[in-house]
Amino acid sequence: MLTLTYAPDGSSGWSAGLVLCNTTRSLTELEVKFNHKRLIQTEPGFGSAAAAFFDNANVQNTLSLKVRRGVDFTSAAFPDPEGALVFALNQPALFTTTGALKIQLMGVTTNQTLYLLNCAVQAINLADWLGLAPAFEYTFTGGLISTSSPF
Repeated sequence: MLTLTYAPDGSSGWSAGLVLCNTTRSLTELEVKFNHKRLIQTEPGFGSAAAAFFDNANVQNTLSLKVRRGVDFTSAAFPDPEGALVFALNQPALFTTTGALKIQLMGVTTNQTLYLLNCAVQAINLADWLGLAPAFEYTFTGGLISTSSPF
């Protein structure tokens, strides 16, 4: 099971958050991708023959997945394709600031909640249509991943 909730900075917490996904489908079906980057500066002429590396502690984590509305989030059912497109066109206005992403994972033996802090929505794509259940590809970019809630 995967539940994603986005709470913008300045909100009153998770109760005011936007639930983006609440599904029991497999993570492989959601095409979940994770990318971790760390800014490391090199100085090849510093000291000995070996290059010196300076870890600037700037962490960037990117999480992307494909959510099918009407399947992964049943309360977002649409009356017709036009209603689905209106919903899609209004999505970017919901992510105008940074915030935190709450990632709740529950598997056979795993039960963990993680938080992607200083998170921004990098991209939202309307990937494809399956009747009245369009698929949205969300890409989130943030800083540290924490086990402590920011709220």
